[in-house]
Amino acid sequence: MRLNFLPSEIRKYFQMSERQRKHEISMSLWHVPILYIGAATITAAVTIFIDMYFELSSQSISFIFDFQATQSLVSTLISSVLLLSAFTLNILLIVLTTFSSQFSPRMLQNFISDRQTQHYVGIFNGSFIYVLVTFLFITNFQNNDFVLVPIITVLLTFITAVIFLFFINHAIYWMQVHNITFSMKKTSEQIVRNTLKIDVENLKKVEAGDLKEVFRKDAKEVNTAFSGYLQLVDFQALVNKAQKDNIIIELHEKIGSFLLFNNPLFSYWGEGADEIDEEAYKELILFGNKELEIQDNDSAMSKLAEVAIKSINNGDPRSAVNAIYQLANLMQTIDHFITSAPYLADSDEQVRVILQPQRFADSLYRGFGMIRHYAKDELPIIIEIITALRMLAKASDPIRHEEIWNFAENTVNNVSKDIVYDIERKLLLEKIYQLAKITGNEKEYHKLEKTL
Repeated sequence: MRLNFLPSEIRKYFQMSERQRKHEISMSLWHVPILYIGAATITAAVTIFIDMYFELSSQSISFIFDFQATQSLVSTLISSVLLLSAFTLNILLIVLTTFSSQFSPRMLQNFISDRQTQHYVGIFNGSFIYVLVTFLFITNFQNNDFVLVPIITVLLTFITAVIFLFFINHAIYWMQVHNITFSMKKTSEQIVRNTLKIDVENLKKVEAGDLKEVFRKDAKEVNTAFSGYLQLVDFQALVNKAQKDNIIIELHEKIGSFLLFNNPLFSYWGEGADEIDEEAYKELILFGNKELEIQDNDSAMSKLAEVAIKSINNGDPRSAVNAIYQLANLMQTIDHFITSAPYLADSDEQVRVILQPQRFADSLYRGFGMIRHYAKDELPIIIEIITALRMLAKASDPIRHEEIWNFAENTVNNVSKDIVYDIERKLLLEKIYQLAKITGNEKEYHKLEKTL
């Protein structure tokens, strides 16, 4: 009941799991500026206290300002800092509007969650609050002279003016597509390496082992209590609880899937299946109203694919090509760190959780499939997709070669033939042949060559 008195924007954080809350706060713009505002308020109070308590004006110091001079200086600098803050907000809105219209609305969060962006905004807000609080407090000391207050105020304003130049450069840097795609890829790689590897990979088991098939015919199904995106699963807790209850759980959907109310969520079977608390298991599976990247590597691929598609529609093929290459780089990282084994085992090597298999072909479609659909009549983009697939095949495990070749072959088969110039046909065949050599599909290449 007490939470109802809080604004909805604050109340929602209390209704999240600890991990969701930590992620949402890190992806928001306000939490770092608030720290700067708090630090600025304390610094202002400490500055005035030192100036008054230690009576620095009575010491042999050259820089001494009376009350009128200090008040005039601080009041002037308030408007200066406020003007810089207003320009910062204006630039911020321009960048966000550009991202939303030119690339993807989902990229807005990438910019505001960037640590540099948060620190720059925090510095401007903190500087304004410092000057404002200082101006408010010095009115109580009209008969005193000041030393530290004017010096710190001028110094802080100078730093803010210099930081403003860095912020403009930062905004320009972020509005360049190759920097955007690289940053998105880098963030997604960190999630794959630091999150998915810890959450899932350490529990995975290649061989199924004993799946207690004798109990599986009596498996019980649990449905969702509400609709939304499947955002997070506490896999370690799920395995531990299944081990304790002596059951096996099979999840029916992948992370990132959207489920409607009463859709099947998971099934369970085993010796202890008749005595478990289903609600306790539901609490380990979290839903939300949006896709979350924490455990969903496909979400990052969709963002990069959207950048490429928007760039194609905006007549910016080089940006689309850059997004394609970054997508191939991300897929290589995912393939390196994430195995396709769907089994999660407990400490006794007994499988306790069965996931939906993560197929490499599905990832190819989630990334490159969306791009090729919108670039069907853009043969230069198709050539770059084949080039990226060739590089991906060369760097991937040979087990992936057949899936990569099938995807490439299907892509070329659906290229519009009436737009193919001789030079483009030659380039496309060259890239396809290189891919065919890597994947061992020279015979299939010759069949494909005849169709072009």
